[in-house]
Amino acid sequence: MASSPLTNAASAALATTVKQSGTVASAGWRLAADQGKKATEWAVANPGTAVAVGVGGLGGVMVAAPMMAAAPVLGAFGFGANGIAVGSVAAGVQSGIGSVVAPGAFATIQSAAAGGYGVAAVSTAVQGMGGVIAGSAAAFSLLKKTGNNEEENVAATKDEKEPLPSSASQEVDLHETVANGGAGKAKL
Repeated sequence: MASSPLTNAASAALATTVKQSGTVASAGWRLAADQGKKATEWAVANPGTAVAVGVGGLGGVMVAAPMMAAAPVLGAFGFGANGIAVGSVAAGVQSGIGSVVAPGAFATIQSAAAGGYGVAAVSTAVQGMGGVIAGSAAAFSLLKKTGNNEEENVAATKDEKEPLPSSASQEVDLHETVANGGAGKAKL
């Protein structure tokens, strides 16, 4: 197939645009790589918090967009928009059930995968699980922070309870506004 002059002009314009935006795009990729490296370093330094953030994010997605979270899982088991996939887990379960009735759990899940009446039931279940997951992650994060603060408080209390060194010749600098008329040093 021969290329037309219009196609050649469009290709040239596209090539020019790509060359001009190449530096912007490469700068964007460098920035993304730098931020990714920083995020990885933070996650390595704070593994518990990183897991809590990730799990909490998953729970948040499950609450905000339940079918976006459920559709891939349903598809992995063989529930699809066009019915049960041949040779899937869902096909095996359906062959074991025999006759599937409409208000049953299997029919409701298949209906959800096909965008039917089951969407409401599956969405509600996924949102409930997402709320539990997000709440658990938040509780873990709060308990971890509370635990760290208690450890810091214990360390601070130990420092406060240590007696000051007793030395008769120890001198303390005083400010000029001290009531003794500004005598610069006092003995303890």
